[in-house]
Amino acid sequence: MLDAPVCNTIGTSQQWLQFTQTMGKVVNQPSSLLLIVGMVGLVAWLGLQHRALRRWSLRASLGAMAVVVLVPLLGSVLLVTLIPADSGQSADVVVILGRGPELRDVRTAVAAELVETGRAGRVFVSGTGDAHSMVELLREEGLDPAAVDGENCSRTTKENALYTAQILKPQGVERIILVTDAPHMLRSHLTFRNVGFEVIPHPSPFPPGFSRYSKQVIGLRETAGFVAYGLLGRY
Repeated sequence: MLDAPVCNTIGTSQQWLQFTQTMGKVVNQPSSLLLIVGMVGLVAWLGLQHRALRRWSLRASLGAMAVVVLVPLLGSVLLVTLIPADSGQSADVVVILGRGPELRDVRTAVAAELVETGRAGRVFVSGTGDAHSMVELLREEGLDPAAVDGENCSRTTKENALYTAQILKPQGVERIILVTDAPHMLRSHLTFRNVGFEVIPHPSPFPPGFSRYSKQVIGLRETAGFVAYGLLGRY
């Protein structure tokens, strides 16, 4: 297990990490984002004397609010639609990406089933704050402890790919089955492919009771993340 004290500095710059964390906090509070857009539009409207400019300001604010609401919905549909189908092939390793406590049980159950059905012989968990817990869950699922490993360093999808490649590539791993939620899968698939893996995507479902609001938040974050990674040349 590659752990935090021995993590290499191969991943994300501090500036990018701070930006994504800040954006994550804003996205997690869409009501605040809508309020900000509304206030900016109101101030602009009050400050404009010309009636036509006031109408333009009001329409622009309403349009921005619509974007905040509709982009995550449309983006999520497109991101999920564009995921390549699981080919059913076997792979060297199942790689699970962490996304917090609520999604750990589902992801580890999916990975354990892939091993039990012979799709792969090993599981590798990637993600700071998730790796240790998910390794323990996999062992509780009955997997051989020697067949479960991970890294507790990565804080972003880019780092998931980089740290995983740093550990698995020297072991001769070429083909992986990638497990993460559907909105995150396309960005993850392209990022892992960019570091040299042959990737078989296998989206994991959201757990029962996972709120619609939480899915919308993930949809907005992943839409923004997918576009940002493309602009940064990470595919």
